[in-house]
Amino acid sequence: MRTIRKILTALLIAISAGFLFGGASTTAIAAETAAGVNAAIDALKKMIPEAIQIAAEGTDQEGLVKKINEIKQIAKEITGDAIGAKLQNFQSAVRMARGKAKRGDLAGAEESLKEALKILNTFPRA
Repeated sequence: MRTIRKILTALLIAISAGFLFGGASTTAIAAETAAGVNAAIDALKKMIPEAIQIAAEGTDQEGLVKKINEIKQIAKEITGDAIGAKLQNFQSAVRMARGKAKRGDLAGAEESLKEALKILNTFPRA
């Protein structure tokens, strides 16, 4: 009898918590996430051309690596099933750009960044 009562009490608490925290707040979180994803995409569309410019100048290896690291951080904000494979390809291109920049191949980094921008431009809006 005590076991059944404990189970029913736990179930009642779980259902109550689901109604309190699951319904209304989930919608708000999804809207914030979509806005956050769109903001991250917009920020990346501004930052990648800046990084391409740094690479094209060919003089600031440290600055380029720093800018690419910033790009990688912002890219972590992008989520969603609709962008899954495209996001992986984008991150791979950015990773390649960073590796080339660290090795001093700024022209190669520039090409990888251009590829990343091309992939980014195919991302759907959240």
